[in-house]
Amino acid sequence: MRGGRDALGAFDFFKGGGQRGGTGPEPLIKTENRTYDELINEIMEWNIEHTDILSVLRNEVQDHRLAAWSDALETGIRRGLASASGKVEESLLYHAYLDLYQFVKGLRQKLLVNPSMKNARGTEKSDPLSLCIICGIRALQKEKGAKRLMNTLQWMLLERYLE
Repeated sequence: MRGGRDALGAFDFFKGGGQRGGTGPEPLIKTENRTYDELINEIMEWNIEHTDILSVLRNEVQDHRLAAWSDALETGIRRGLASASGKVEESLLYHAYLDLYQFVKGLRQKLLVNPSMKNARGTEKSDPLSLCIICGIRALQKEKGAKRLMNTLQWMLLERYLE
């Protein structure tokens, strides 16, 4: 029966309309209104308030090392790891990125036994300890006035290039 009230039209099919014309209320879909920076700053504040990450980082990271990482991150990972030969190891910023990568990986292992790190907050796609370290580095960068702060997207690129 074409065009009848009980028939499911093509539009109803694609929009998910159900039986009898889909007369029920539409489910509410929660949308995220925060920017990525707002979200990571919120996680950063949580991790700083609920863990010892800043005190740990202040003992582990010298100012010149943080400055080297910040300068490299300002250039960008893709551009910073590009080289004429196509070999990542030959790029100008390779050693700064490798140092950052190895630092986060190594510190993560050390922090597994730190009781305050049980409070570290992550996201669905990130390990809470690694994100806590990234947030701590981000906080130190903010204190020092870095232009481009560490974030999870950069961390994923580093893992992709350096693993």
